[in-house]
Amino acid sequence: MNANGFQEHELIHRKVKIGNEWQTRTFPVVGGRLRILHENNDNLSIQTEMLRLENDFAVVKATVESQKGKFNGTGTASIQRDARLADSLVELAETRAIARALRFGGIGVEYTGAEEVSHVAAAEPDGEQSANKEPAQVFPESNGNGKPETKPPANGNGRATQAQCRALYALTKRANYTDEDIESMLRPLNAATFQDLTRESASQLITSLQTEAAA
Repeated sequence: MNANGFQEHELIHRKVKIGNEWQTRTFPVVGGRLRILHENNDNLSIQTEMLRLENDFAVVKATVESQKGKFNGTGTASIQRDARLADSLVELAETRAIARALRFGGIGVEYTGAEEVSHVAAAEPDGEQSANKEPAQVFPESNGNGKPETKPPANGNGRATQAQCRALYALTKRANYTDEDIESMLRPLNAATFQDLTRESASQLITSLQTEAAA
């Protein structure tokens, strides 16, 4: 158990790029916060309220009342952001709301919840890349017919749009990513270039980069 009361299995560790350095960030799962809440409070209450529900978007408010007082948190979920859990948007939004309310109530205040970054693909730092592998060309040259070489998307939900590719290019350039950095980021998504990504993967990657930029 660490100094914050979380057990190791209740923590998710991910490497994210901050500036030009890879750093390990820790994200506790909501179950860890709930365990600590129950162990330290004889009287407690958790209530949730649906604030907004649409076909592709959900907003939930959670109110946690403990011996320290009453704390509120809001959680959202959307198909665009959480495509892998598209059938559980309400549950995901509720979980995020509870995690935030517990955080505001003093349980792991310094940690963003694992559920809040569940849509972000884990990244691989430079040091874990193969030293003998030649880096792929991230922004491909013309193949002779005026169009870049691309591979078919892995899951058939359509290629990344030009707007998404431009956004990814701008975000990685702003973050000073090298070709090797981008190759490491794309490899888990079975892509060598931004154009190889599916729309879903491109959307998740854009969100991930925006999250890093805001950290």
